[in-house]
Parts: sequence; C-alpha cells; structure tokens
Amino acid sequence: MFRIQFPLPSRRELERQYDNLYDQFQKILHELQRRIAVSVQIPDVTASLKYRVKRFDSFYEKLLRRARDENRGDGDSIVITDILGIRVVCPFMEDLSLVEAQIDKDFTVVEVERKGSQLASTEFGYSSVHLLVQIPRDIMESFHVGREIVCEVQLRTILQDAWAEVEHELVYKAELTPLDGQLRRKLAALNANLSLSDIIFQEIREYQRMMNRSLMKRRDDFWTLLQANGSPGTPPEAIDSDGEVIHTGSDTIDSMLIKALHAHNEKDYESAERLYTDILAYQPPDHVAAVIHAHRGMTRFALDNLNGAIEDFSRTIAISPQTTRAYYYRAVVMRVLGKNDEALADLSRCLEFDPYNIDSRVARARIYRDKHEPDSAHADCRMALKLDPDNTLVQELCRELGEEKILHDE
Repeated sequence: MFRIQFPLPSRRELERQYDNLYDQFQKILHELQRRIAVSVQIPDVTASLKYRVKRFDSFYEKLLRRARDENRGDGDSIVITDILGIRVVCPFMEDLSLVEAQIDKDFTVVEVERKGSQLASTEFGYSSVHLLVQIPRDIMESFHVGREIVCEVQLRTILQDAWAEVEHELVYKAELTPLDGQLRRKLAALNANLSLSDIIFQEIREYQRMMNRSLMKRRDDFWTLLQANGSPGTPPEAIDSDGEVIHTGSDTIDSMLIKALHAHNEKDYESAERLYTDILAYQPPDHVAAVIHAHRGMTRFALDNLNGAIEDFSRTIAISPQTTRAYYYRAVVMRVLGKNDEALADLSRCLEFDPYNIDSRVARARIYRDKHEPDSAHADCRMALKLDPDNTLVQELCRELGEEKILHDE
C-alpha cells in the first residue's frame, strides 16, 4: 500500500522514494508468496503462483491515470494497493473458491473485489477475484517496515489469466476509443467463449467425478458379493429409490449410462442389466462397449447368472485384451463354478499385465493352496505382503498359509 499526497511530488523525487523501498518490497513479497504457496496446497487443486513488485514506470502511469480520472486536488491522496502482487492460477473454477477460503483462513484479508461480476452481456473484461491481504506482522517486523502494507492476490483460472494477459496488451495499453465498436464486439465474443470454456471444463470435471464415484461403488458392491460366504449367493433385495429408472427411445448413451449406474448403485440389478443391454444395442465405440460389458457382467453375477457374467467379461477381454479387471472378475466367477484351472489362467494373465494387482495375487495364492501347490501359494503371499503389508486381505492370507512369522517380520 502506497499513499501519495497531493500536490504530487516530482517524478524524480517519487522515483527516488520508490527505489529506496524496492528491495525491501521484494524481500517481503518473496516471503509472503512462499507462505501462500504452502497455504494453497489443497488436495485435488493444482495451483501455480506468479508474483512481482510493480515497476516504478507502471506505478507512476497508474498514479497519473488515477489522478486524472478521479480529479484529485491539493489535500487529497491516492492509495495504490497493488505494488505487491501475487497471482494464483488454477485449472478449474471451483478451485478458486477453495483457494480463496484457504487464504481467508490463513491470512488477514482486508478487501475482496470480484472483477467482471458486474459486466453486462454486451461488455467485455476479464473475470478475477482480487484479495487485499495484509502483510503478517512478523514479516513486517523482520524487514523493519514502518508503514501499513498490503498485497493484492489475484485468483484466476488458466483461461481467465490468458484473457487478462492479452487484454492488457490490446486494451489497457492501447486504450481503445469509443469508435472501436467492432473491435470491442470481437473482444466481447472472445471473452464470452473463454468464460463458456471455463464453465464446460468445470462441468466435464464434475461429470468425471460422478462417473468415477459410480464406478468405484460398482467395484465395491461386486467385492462385497464376493466376500459373502465365498459365493454370489442370493443378491440383496432390489431397491428402486425413485421408481423412474426407465429407458426411453430419446435417451442418449450418456444419460442411459447415468441411469444404469444409478440403478446399479441402488442394487436394482435387473434394471441396471436391462439398461446396459440397451446401451450395447446402440453399438457404442469399442472402448465404451468394453466398459459396459464389464459392468453388465457384474450385474449378471449379482443376479446369479454366472454364464452370462462370463460371457460379458470374455467380451470385454476380446475388445480390450489388457483390461486386467475383466480377467480378475472372470476368474472369480470361474472359481465359484469350481473351474480352478480356468480361474488360475485368468489370474496369471491379469498378473502378466499388472504384477502389482493385490486382489489377483491373493486370489491366485488361495487357488494354489487348494491345488496343493504350497510353494507357489507362499510365493504369491510374500509378494503381496511386500507390495502392501497393511492390506487386511494380505494379512488374512498370510495367517491362512501359516505365514505369521513373515507377517510379524514385516
């Protein structure tokens, strides 16, 4: 924060005062950005920081512009708050609120400005959140600062930052005149496209998260069935929470998949299987079909349709031969059917592609045990223990094989 009293001193005098403080400003800013960088290390947020002390020429240009625009006279003063500047740039819009909340928690924020929030649809300008952060007292004391200082912290997405950089060159420096209507309209269109892109990126991220959560729940439910008395048994009672999981001809593959995953989540396996079948009828691309077959195979397993489950897992493997989970799922079904040799082949194939697959390593060790091949069973057990000694399944396997000593050593 730099307060200038009117009448303005000469440029040379101002520059002398500014230069005397410049090194001090740099040291203060370096320490503050280091602390902010630590503060914004938030899970799932990738934030990058830029920082700078405003050069005197830029400072003086802003001072004169403010003096003209605000019609200041003798006895008035102007406060420049962005001499110290930090920019936090994040990929997604939601990251900005998380970063803002964290900075507000860890530092004293004296002012918040949300640039672009008041622009009309026909206006252009970048969106950005500007925080005025008070320099912590211990930093002030370390560098013997005798005046109140704040730092402007700007929060932007990558696209907002790109727009701001270009706008600064094309608009801020060039100062478009009222006659430049066509250029203004073009800039407004560009800004709108970037803003829309930010929104779409955020929607894609949220969709991916929802899909990942659904996929993980499918796998967890499948594993729960496997653990139930060592066989699929009778599937849990189907639950249809809204009574509206119905396929209509107007559904897209995406919307049908969401409905199928929802039904699968609710353990309404019959509806889920029907929806997966409807999706496959659309002949989706191979990479999509491979996933759908794997999920339909899980629902068929839950419905005790073991041959149908094998058919689906086999289809996934035929389309995508390195889909390790499909080998594992098919091996589990083979094991339930008592086909240990086929299950062993699938688990070994899975481990060829992914030697670190704990589930397959444990399952293969148990088959080796049942086939009275203790050396192979113990080898798999030791490898699983080496990879993940805290895994409860691995620890249980060690006890089953009488490996308490090696378990204790680990």
